[in-house]
Amino acid sequence: MRVAMFLCVFVFTVFGIGGRAFASANTREFKVGDVVVWAIADSLGERDMSVFIGLDPEVQKQYAPSGKSPSAIMAFLVKTKSETILIDVGMNGLFPAGLAEISADVTKIFITHMHGDHINGLVKDGKKVFNGAKVLASVREREFWLDEKSVEKFPDRKAGLDSARAIMGLYGSDALSFEYGDIVARGDDFELKAIDAHGHTPGHTVFMLTSAGERLLFWADLSHAASLQFPRPDINATYDMNPEEAAKARLHFMDMAATEKLTIAGVHLPFPGVGTVEKADSGYIYKTR
Repeated sequence: MRVAMFLCVFVFTVFGIGGRAFASANTREFKVGDVVVWAIADSLGERDMSVFIGLDPEVQKQYAPSGKSPSAIMAFLVKTKSETILIDVGMNGLFPAGLAEISADVTKIFITHMHGDHINGLVKDGKKVFNGAKVLASVREREFWLDEKSVEKFPDRKAGLDSARAIMGLYGSDALSFEYGDIVARGDDFELKAIDAHGHTPGHTVFMLTSAGERLLFWADLSHAASLQFPRPDINATYDMNPEEAAKARLHFMDMAATEKLTIAGVHLPFPGVGTVEKADSGYIYKTR
């Protein structure tokens, strides 16, 4: 196995946002330059290898002999001097009791893409969760998921398409978009840039956070099973809507992260969803931070 896992200690963390407290065992706090980032686990579990396209049994045996790979559904909260930002919101509402305490402080929510495990947490009991926040996705992503004709190309995605339109409809004029390459948020202590990572979905986006000379790449869904896809970035999951482009994006950003020694934060990386990438003789090695 080419994934190096460092011991993760689950610490009961309490942090304050706007004078409020949010506590959970499944959070991890770290700094990027002058800003604070919290990795928040919506759920923890394992990825079944049956979701990978054409996976050779011998390859599975080599990298995931149990037939499963550690995974999660993560979201990331960024606290700067001027803003409280969420990158994705999970499937189930991130720790509802805690989320109720901080939702009023969130100013912007950047959606990497509109699969349910990234946007369903925007709504609870048919109502908006984040009444004071703008919700932003790439122009390409919004155009695909909000276009009723998209179901003609992807009839198997009808439920997800209907759900995305309903959720974004609740946010109305607060649901906005950005172009790839845009600086989508900026303050005295940080900058957040949207980067094209299409393939997994038509408008799949990764974000680069820069603060005081340090960088963090929000990895989104470039990988779904670290133990398999870092050594074999050519392997796609059934969730990848354009497998060829998804593999191309995965390889590109793995090489970038390894070459530029970036820290990455991924929604489906093993908890805490944060780590680094190294080149190997074949493929790459992911190391949990």
